[in-house]
Amino acid sequence: MTSSNFLFSTKIKNWLLTNPQYNPYRFSINSSYKFLTSFLREIPNAIIIGSSKGGKTSLLSYLNQHPKIKFGTGNSVGTYFFDGSFNSHSFTWYKSNFPIKSSKYKIIGEAPGTYLNHPLAPERIKNYLPNVKLITIFRNPVDRAYSAYNHASRFGWENSSFEDAINEEIRRIELLRDNNEIKIHNPDSTNYLQFSYLRHGFYSKNLKQWLRLFPKSSFLFLSTDDLKNDYQKTCEKIFDYFDIKSIKLKPMKNRNIGAGGGKYNSMKSSTRDFLIDFYKEHNEELFNLVGRKFNWNN
Repeated sequence: MTSSNFLFSTKIKNWLLTNPQYNPYRFSINSSYKFLTSFLREIPNAIIIGSSKGGKTSLLSYLNQHPKIKFGTGNSVGTYFFDGSFNSHSFTWYKSNFPIKSSKYKIIGEAPGTYLNHPLAPERIKNYLPNVKLITIFRNPVDRAYSAYNHASRFGWENSSFEDAINEEIRRIELLRDNNEIKIHNPDSTNYLQFSYLRHGFYSKNLKQWLRLFPKSSFLFLSTDDLKNDYQKTCEKIFDYFDIKSIKLKPMKNRNIGAGGGKYNSMKSSTRDFLIDFYKEHNEELFNLVGRKFNWNN
């Protein structure tokens, strides 16, 4: 950080420590310090918008090795400001989560992974961060759905079998379609997060709402398989997209990539075959949108 920013932010923190009665967040000096220094902080210029359960945690473990890149906020991959936190926090709060301005980082970003699917996130981000660079990392939607289901089951949010859960979701998708998806587009609704094992794999539908607001040049489209098969080459594409010098990356233990292998029971072959067919049309539309084809036929 620049010396002037450092000195000023230090004065603010010391003032908070000596005048706790003026602390707007009395439960946390650190939260107050970040909030009061938000005007000194960087605004993100890159966001990994999705997909959820797509391998973003592993991707960040590589990207954050670069000395000019800082993704994430504290112990979290992102703020979730542009979806779940938008109505409960201000943009000042959003900025407070990022580093003090300096020459240290060229890329500042977050990677909540849920923005891709949120019906209101594209417009919100366009309004606040019109020139942001956007990265998507797409996972085979069949595997993504099963991973999301097992994640929900592990935390006790899902008690049905996978087959029962997706059959019920298909029924609800039809009901929402018949209702013009009014509930999904209600900004006070959380339906976009619910019943989402299958819906979050409708990548082409979700991506279209982004492409209506951002030019295609704003995006870098990746797949989970890219990262899994050659993390160095994949990250070099990202470094080039960010216009920063490539570095040799250290191998990292895969975190959540292909989650389920060795942890969950294998998906029934009949269920996999059904879902491959279920997503076929959606996948072909995605391939046309992004200009490349992913090997998702098995």
